[in-house]
Amino acid sequence: MAINDSSSYERDVAAIVQKAEESLVTILDESGTILYSSHETLKPGKYYFLGLNPGGVNAGTDTIRQSLGNLGVLSENAYLDQDWGSNLRSTGKGCHRLQKNFKCLFEALGEDPRTVCASNLIFKRSTDARGAGYPAMAKLCWPVHEVILRVVRPRAIIAFGVTDTFQFVTEQLGGGPVQYSKSGHGDWAWGSLIKEGAPSIIGLPHLSRYTLWTHLEVVEQIRSLLMVESSPQIL
Repeated sequence: MAINDSSSYERDVAAIVQKAEESLVTILDESGTILYSSHETLKPGKYYFLGLNPGGVNAGTDTIRQSLGNLGVLSENAYLDQDWGSNLRSTGKGCHRLQKNFKCLFEALGEDPRTVCASNLIFKRSTDARGAGYPAMAKLCWPVHEVILRVVRPRAIIAFGVTDTFQFVTEQLGGGPVQYSKSGHGDWAWGSLIKEGAPSIIGLPHLSRYTLWTHLEVVEQIRSLLMVESSPQIL
C-alpha cells in the first residue's frame, strides 16, 4: 500500500471508529461485530453486503468496543473463514447455508467474495431476529453505515431480509419505486431499487433459509439489473 493510500485508509478507519464511539455509546460493551469482512475491504468497492444482525450466543464473543479496536487489523472474512455450526454440530468453515449463499452470489456476479465489504444493519448480537431490536437499533447503528458507505462508495448494496434490512436501507437512501419479483420459493420475493446516480439496492430473502444455488435465475436477474458482465462460472 502506497504512503498516501495508507494515510487515507487510516483516516477512514479512524472516522468509522469515531462515529461508532459517538453513536453506539449505549451498546459498545454489548456482544456484537462491526465488520464481517477483512479490514482490506474498507476502500472503494463494487458491493456492500448487509444482514440484519450478528447471530449466535453472547458467551465468549467480542463486544462491539473490542470489534472496533480490531477494525484496522481484521484479517478474516466471517463468511469464508469461520465455522458457524454449534458445539454439537460443526458445519465446517464457510459451509453454513448463509456462508455458501454469500460465496455463490458474488462468484456468480464475477466478484471475489473476499473483496466484498460485509456488515450487518444492527451491530448488536442476538440469538434470533426477534431479539435484534429492529427498527430502533437499526436507527442507532445507521450513522456508522453512512461513514462506511462514504468509504466504500459501492455500486450496489445487497441486503438480505426483505421486510427489515432491505426496507430500512431503501427508506434511508431516499426510497423510490421498489420492484418485487418472485424468488422461486413459495410466496417469498426479492426486491430491487435502481436509481440513477445512487447505489442500486437489492433485497434478498433471508439467506439462512433461502438457497441461491437452486435459484440461479434470480442471480442472473440481479446480474442483469446491475449490468454485470456474465460470470464465466456460476456454481
